[in-house]
Amino acid sequence: MTEAFADIHDTTSSRAAPDFAGHAEHPIIRLPFSVLINGRSYAGTGLSMVGAEATGLAEPHLDGKVQMAMLLFNFPGFAVSLPVQAAITAGSPEAGTLSLRFVEPTGPHLPQLRYILNSYLAGDLASVEGSLKVTDRGQGGHRPADRKRAFSLGGFVGGLARWVLVLGIAGTLTGFVGLKVYERFFLVPLPGLSSVALQGMSLRAVSAGQLDFVNVEAKMGEVAFAVRTASGDTLAVTMPCDCVVAPGHAPAGSTVLAGDEIMAVARPDAPTVISTQVDSQALRLLASGVAADVRLPDGTATTARLDQAELPNALRGAANGAAVGVNLVPEAPLDRSLAGTPAELRIKTDPFAGLKKSLLDLAASLGIANGASK
Repeated sequence: MTEAFADIHDTTSSRAAPDFAGHAEHPIIRLPFSVLINGRSYAGTGLSMVGAEATGLAEPHLDGKVQMAMLLFNFPGFAVSLPVQAAITAGSPEAGTLSLRFVEPTGPHLPQLRYILNSYLAGDLASVEGSLKVTDRGQGGHRPADRKRAFSLGGFVGGLARWVLVLGIAGTLTGFVGLKVYERFFLVPLPGLSSVALQGMSLRAVSAGQLDFVNVEAKMGEVAFAVRTASGDTLAVTMPCDCVVAPGHAPAGSTVLAGDEIMAVARPDAPTVISTQVDSQALRLLASGVAADVRLPDGTATTARLDQAELPNALRGAANGAAVGVNLVPEAPLDRSLAGTPAELRIKTDPFAGLKKSLLDLAASLGIANGASK
């Protein structure tokens, strides 16, 4: 039989006031806490590693019983609860005292209980109006050795490393957010299909009908394709030069409408361009000289600008609000073998264009004013 059970069955002491004097090796600590037994709360008056003292209106049948007790420690903003099985000895009803002896002092509650008691004895925990709080180590009252450790070189280097890490993370997040803001407001994607092409011309159907004949090997002056109309007439279109035909031409037998592109042709020495469809907003930006970012599936990246020779026709085509086809000239020449490769285009706008224009206008006006004053 354990000591706790022996004390309970000792009729001479079961009704006496709780006395922990026999456990001098585990002194009683007076700190604020409470004990919860069978849903009833008791105010804790003392606590040690092997038992506890509490006051309150105790139920008569608790004397001599082994019950699950909950030790509650209230901190500002949170609480710590430690369940422990305890043998209970109740004092006289007038005194309203309870004595708890832990049946298993080394149970799962022991590490947390030891930490709370040791911290309270060391002055790290203070009692404030019935609750516990952690004392501020920056205030006076802690050991001089703590001050020395606080100002040690290792602490300084560790603090500096933490600040560098925080600043690095903050800088990375700021750069990421800035990049997304720039892409959102100053990069205009072109949703239309864009591809690498040879700079040349489009041969289009002169009438609606069916393609009766297509010859991609035609020489200059030879028939490139012929369209049989609904009336039975055959209309032929000749090759305007000794051209090469870009991939993707319409095959013989296709039904076409007047104005449909049948094939794109270019001279053998023609440079590569980016063929795309743009709306009026994108055309306005490209017409003002803004460049477009070009990215190919193989990772090739360059910039391209509108071929100014195509601008009049493009403006006429965009007058009704429809998308028009334009050619963009890449700043870095692309290999001719890339003809027909799809491309991703985004128009770059200058966020400081308005500011630059204002400064130039101001400088020009100041120059005029200075010239007039002279």
